[in-house]
Amino acid sequence: MQDYNIDDDSDNLIVEEMIDGKIYFMAAPDDRHLMIQDKLLRIFNNYFERYKKKCRAIFEKQIFINERNYVQPDLMIYCKDNNEKKNRRAPLIVIEVLSDSTWKKDMTAKMKKYAELSIEEYWVIDYRSQRLTVYKLDGDRYELYESYYHSLENSFSVVPKVREKEESEAIKEFSPTFFPEITISLEYVFNFEDLEFM
Repeated sequence: MQDYNIDDDSDNLIVEEMIDGKIYFMAAPDDRHLMIQDKLLRIFNNYFERYKKKCRAIFEKQIFINERNYVQPDLMIYCKDNNEKKNRRAPLIVIEVLSDSTWKKDMTAKMKKYAELSIEEYWVIDYRSQRLTVYKLDGDRYELYESYYHSLENSFSVVPKVREKEESEAIKEFSPTFFPEITISLEYVFNFEDLEFM
């Protein structure tokens, strides 16, 4: 069984990643980044616990691949049944929340590494544009599957043709392909009203 070590030591705060021997230092995530991670963690784990699924959403844990490669997704979905079927141990889904300091690496070197690990889906979240994009593994690379866009009514363009396009792309909720019973509300994911209390 191919086995990647998922570090479960919560006291071990990873402040760097290494991809093909190159070290990348990570800045601390901002409050919106953390809030999105927390909301998705709750959505997935509440569902897994309620329906007794052998899956777990894991927050800020390192995947140690070898001495030259270790990465830390913002969130990963690990399912025992999927790994038993494929005779390996790796996340089913990895999720990255883009930030100014990491977006280029997340969309290039890290995306390539996740594909090499045969992780089925890669989700990229850009909270500035309120977009959640899902990439699915196709052979040895990711292909765009769907891009879900949410926007508040008063943020649409005043230009009629642009507004019509924005409104047609905007959605309120979607269900992940691996977990069709889950409904993820983008309005909930991208609601940052609670930040005023932090």
